[in-house]
Amino acid sequence: MVRSSFHYLFLAGIFGLVAVVSGQGFELKLQLQRAHLGEIFLGRQDGATSDYDRGIDIFAPPPGMQTGYVGFTSPNPKLPLLYKDIRNLDLPQEWKLYCKPEGNQAIVLSWSPDSIPEGLALTIKQDDRVFDMRTVKRMEVKKTTTLLIELKKAP
Repeated sequence: MVRSSFHYLFLAGIFGLVAVVSGQGFELKLQLQRAHLGEIFLGRQDGATSDYDRGIDIFAPPPGMQTGYVGFTSPNPKLPLLYKDIRNLDLPQEWKLYCKPEGNQAIVLSWSPDSIPEGLALTIKQDDRVFDMRTVKRMEVKKTTTLLIELKKAP
């Protein structure tokens, strides 16, 4: 009976792992330098929406003194910038990341491509250039801009 229970628990764990992978939920940390925050997060999870979700999404604190200001724009323009913006599992998805450097101090963003699930393509657009976030791991923002981050199925 102990062996049988272990067998069922093992299979339940395997099926649970397959469900997580097939759902393509994830969270990507963007590390920041010369900004009022050290990191921000974007991602996808079951039960989230593309709007603000209390308990899932988190508002960004106000900007500090003599630091850059970074946050995801909220779908509702009446809400402040977001520190954490988690979307539903639908594809495609896009995030708009507002960046305002302080003076001539560029904001530096970096991330781990290993956090991007297989089968998905994540790009970041700065000005008119689009970068694959699996191959580019770092970006500098020297002027106030809104970066466009897009997630879709990999070709």
